[in-house]
Amino acid sequence: MNAEEAVDWLGLSPFTTALFTDFDGTLSAIVARPEDARPLPGVPETLKRLAAHMLDVTVASGRPVAWIVEQLGLSTTGEADVAGEAGETGAADGLVQAYGLHGLEHWNGQRIELDPLAITWQPAVADAMAAAIAAALPGVEVEDKQFGVTLHWRNASDPAAAHELATELARDLSVPRGLLTRLGKGSVELVPPVGIDKGVVVRRRLEACGARRVAFLGDDASDLVGFAAIDAAVAGTRAAAAPVSGLRIAVAGDDVPSELIERADVVLDAPEEAARLLAELVAHLETAEM
Repeated sequence: MNAEEAVDWLGLSPFTTALFTDFDGTLSAIVARPEDARPLPGVPETLKRLAAHMLDVTVASGRPVAWIVEQLGLSTTGEADVAGEAGETGAADGLVQAYGLHGLEHWNGQRIELDPLAITWQPAVADAMAAAIAAALPGVEVEDKQFGVTLHWRNASDPAAAHELATELARDLSVPRGLLTRLGKGSVELVPPVGIDKGVVVRRRLEACGARRVAFLGDDASDLVGFAAIDAAVAGTRAAAAPVSGLRIAVAGDDVPSELIERADVVLDAPEEAARLLAELVAHLETAEM
């Protein structure tokens, strides 16, 4: 399937379709310093317009959700409430949903909800953060995500050596503290072992909105679980009267996992192509309503 066919697929039945997308490398170009990332021009408005026409539009990222909300121009009080699955909102509300830290945080249009499982792991994460800073590895930058720690080597003069140092340090820090490691583009993240990831975000949103069609755009290893959640939803409804159908869209670029490309139904060349696809989908949906 090509990009034009993907637009047709997404626009066929928008009020039964849930659209999920990653941020970095998908809606934003990969940059040397993570804090410098910005959504591509037009993306925030495109997402908001899509949310007015589709059953569900969700951004799922490893970033803190407050940062995603700010970058996409979504309003929030900045206050975080502790909430579990009961905090999930329904669909067709015209809002762009945002999940941060791979699903630990959720912005539901009014407030940020934090999964209660994350709270108990904050001391272990903080301890790992302090130890990572103290290690002061050459070429390795440490990012504090409050409920996670990310080690970056994208700016290292010797990326291969920094990669080895960072992954070894991540292993040494995670194992005694009971944390898990998650590889990304030029980075490795230490996260609480609470069983929450982007795949869980997809599952929870589908349960909340009852979508019969679901698409996921991503570019990194952490997006593979989003693809897998679509696979599970499709497989679980094959014999149903109204089965779920899915679309997996990979955004290519440096260090994109080969497995993501192989499992995708559509492969886009760069984040700019993803932004163009979404903009064309908006135009398709709004033209259809005229």
